[in-house]
Amino acid sequence: MRKYFLHRSGREKGLLLAFAALALLIWAGQLAGRGRYRWDDGRRLRTERATQLVWLQNRASIEAKAALAMKSLEPGKTLNAARLVGELNTLAAKIGSAADITAQRTEDSDQFAFHAVQVNFRRTDLAALLRFYTELSQRSPYLGLEQCVIVADRANPAQLNASFRVVSVELKR
Repeated sequence: MRKYFLHRSGREKGLLLAFAALALLIWAGQLAGRGRYRWDDGRRLRTERATQLVWLQNRASIEAKAALAMKSLEPGKTLNAARLVGELNTLAAKIGSAADITAQRTEDSDQFAFHAVQVNFRRTDLAALLRFYTELSQRSPYLGLEQCVIVADRANPAQLNASFRVVSVELKR
């Protein structure tokens, strides 16, 4: 290989060295990317492990608080997914606005089921949104607001478009 390289002209030697340097840079970049991925993955795993240790160390306290919460909940007032949608439609009708309710999601645990829906209001006023929030907060802890996004309507800035993520808790028997 050395003999082949030495018998080349200066321009060919320069091009061969440039190609070799370029290949080395590409390889080094890929190696650095894989190293960064491994480092980030290790850091994520260490963080997750620390979080799990905190949960395990506080297990007795968490279980005691969950048992206390279960005693304070009335099973008849908890809402399943269908009742949640019905309740939100009732609330929307009560405030005088039409709501678009979509994206149902359920997360199950041993004692509870958490149902989440997206509630969208288009072209409504702030007073109606505040009445909706007030009605929703009166149904706490069975209904809760997880996320709220309010933006002015592009066509009429006096009106608002709002998106709420509402969560209900269902007590499993």
